[in-house]
Parts: sequence; C-alpha cells; structure tokens
Amino acid sequence: MERNDLGFGQKSSSNKARFVTPDGKINVLRKGQPLIRPYDFYHSLISMSWGKFIFLVSLSFFVSNLIFAGFYTFIENQALSAVNHSSLLQKYWDSFFFSVQTMTTVGYGAMSPVSNWAKIISSVESFIGLLGFALVTGLLYGRFSRPEMKIRYSKNILISPFKEGKALMFKMANQRSSKLIEAEVTMVLIANKEGNRIYHNLDLQLNKINFFALTWTVVHPITEESFFFNQTEESLQNLDLEVVILVKAFDDSFSQTVYSHSSYTYDEFVWDAKFDTSIFQENGKMAIDLNQLDNYSKI
Repeated sequence: MERNDLGFGQKSSSNKARFVTPDGKINVLRKGQPLIRPYDFYHSLISMSWGKFIFLVSLSFFVSNLIFAGFYTFIENQALSAVNHSSLLQKYWDSFFFSVQTMTTVGYGAMSPVSNWAKIISSVESFIGLLGFALVTGLLYGRFSRPEMKIRYSKNILISPFKEGKALMFKMANQRSSKLIEAEVTMVLIANKEGNRIYHNLDLQLNKINFFALTWTVVHPITEESFFFNQTEESLQNLDLEVVILVKAFDDSFSQTVYSHSSYTYDEFVWDAKFDTSIFQENGKMAIDLNQLDNYSKI
C-alpha cells in the first residue's frame, strides 16, 4: 500500500546514503546550529555507548588533575607542604596526587596548601570536583533509567519461498531479559523512481504479538498487491531501495512504551534463502541462541 511520506521528503537526490542506520539512528546531518548546544551535549552523553562514556569521564578526570597539578607545581615554589622537591617531575607527581585528593575530597592529610594562591586554587578545585561528581551521578542515573529497547536484527533480509509464492522476511530478538508485551512492527519501503522518492507500507503476515519472548521472523508475503510482485534482482537494484523497520512495544520493567528502528538496503538482500532455526530446548525451557540469528541456508 502506497503512503505519502515517512518524514524524508518527496524529492530524490543523488545521495545514496541510507535514511536509518542499522543501529537505529536517523542518518540526518543538521547544519546552521549554534556552536554551543547544551541539550545536544547532554543527549550525546546519555545516548553514547558505555565504553565511550566511561572513557570520556575518565579522560576528563585525568586531564583536570593534570591541569591543577600544573598550577600547584609552577605557581609558586612552595605552594604545598610535604612535597618532594628532589626534581621537577617528582614535585609535579606529588602535586598531581594532591589534586586527586582535593577533587575527590579524600584528603589524606599528608599534604596541604601553604600559600594563599594554593588555598584559592584548591578551593576552586574542590567546588569543581563536587559539581563534576554530581553531574556524573545524574548522567549515570539518566543512562540507567532511560527506557530503551535493545533489539538485535538479522544482518540480512531474505526473499524466501513462502506457501505457494515468496515472501520478504527478517528476524529479530530482544537482547535483554526484560519482558516486552504488545509488540508491533511496521515495514516501510523507500525507493527512488524517476527522480521522486516513493513510500510503500509493506503488509505483514503478522504485525503484532502479545509476548516478544523468543525470536520473531517478520514476514511480508509477496502477493499481487505487493510492491515486490514481479520484481527482479536487477529492477530492485536500480530503485536504490531501503526497507525501514519500526518496532514498538511495552516494556514491563520501565512500564513505558519503547521503540526501536533499523533498516535494510538492497546490498543486504539475499534471494532464495531461508533462515535457520535459533530456538531450541534446554533443561526443559525454551532457549534462543542470538549468535545463530543471522544464519540462513540457500535454497
């Protein structure tokens, strides 16, 4: 069924970049924004990967202490008490650990500020440390409490034999142990035709399930009403198509509706293949192997 738009406009362009990345991000670049955008910075800290977040926080902590250690080392000859002056490197090393103690408010008592400038700098550093840890605590809470659906999609979308004809299908599974209920999925085709962008809703054999507990093979039967009816590999390749996936479900852990997005381009289509099973029995329970989600066999 043809639809008017998905939010990406009607006019086609020579740019063949996908609209939705496999990890669900909208592939749109915004220009003309102000240089300083606090909300975007907050959103980036909340949504970036855990590895990047931990690295950025650790780097900020380390660099801040290096800077303050430089102040204590070079502002005056005797800014701190009980500092080893045997070499400039040793003095900087001691000043660095005094900075760490000040920023974290640990305060072992072995060293203390002596000069007025050192007292002012240590006071400023203590305030920055308290403010920084409060900020990181808020970010950690925001990252843990943010409702997010973690869906793993199969790497490929298949055109497989289905009943008396063929069907377009992909697999997905919930990577978390959270309970997803009333899950719904929508498939929309985006293609370029004669300089215009066209959109088609792809009717599904089953677009809603009550419990998303195992893998879900989403199937679009290729009937006479389907956009893919009588299409060949060559004709589809010329359309520069993209199949966008929209998933919505209610997460029982957060008591909120959560969303997930992904897409497939023509390069990720596999013709005349079927998915291998990734569901099995173990210790009297149904089990799924996410490592087998992408496996398929050619027919």
